[in-house]
Order: sequence, then structure tokens, then C-alpha cells
Amino acid sequence: MTITLLITGATGKQESAVITNLIALDAEVEILAVTRNAQSRLARNIADKSPKIKLLEGNLDDPEGIFRAAKKISSGPVYGVFSVQTPSSKNTEERQAPSTAAA
Repeated sequence: MTITLLITGATGKQESAVITNLIALDAEVEILAVTRNAQSRLARNIADKSPKIKLLEGNLDDPEGIFRAAKKISSGPVYGVFSVQTPSSKNTEERQAPSTAAA
């Protein structure tokens, strides 16, 4: 059974490592790789690793929008989310993490 995983910040080091390892394990997954710019070189490099990867452009300030877009491109419901927020002086981590989990 193929499960759908949504991975935010897909071009980041931790996130891209998760994607790379899922592909290397030949896991039965559909990966929705969320990035702010799906046309960037890093995003394209991620997508080129496997047909199991679908790029999804989004921003963690709008998690509901990310999940709406995910429903449009996914073959099934999102089973799990891997999301890492970067700490900043604007407290974005404290705002984005709970809203992403709630969405």
C-alpha cells in the first residue's frame, strides 16, 4: 500500500535527506515535497530523483493552502508530515508549527 507523505522545506538539508533515504529504501510512498519555489534548481533536483516525488509550492504561513494543494495532486490522503521550522527572531517557528499540525 502506497502512503502519501508531505515534507515541508524539501530543499533543506534534513528534509532532502529524508526524501533521499525514502527513495533509497524504495519505500512505498508518494512524496509531496513542499518548497517555496518549485522552479528553483534545488527543487528540480529533488523532483528528478524519483517519479514518486511531486513538488508542491507553498508557504508555512498558509498551511491550509498547502493541504488544499496536496489534495489536488495526491493519489490519496496525507498519511504523515515531516516539518522542520527554522528558528528566527520573528517567532515564525512558534506560529508555523502549531498551525501546520492543526491543518
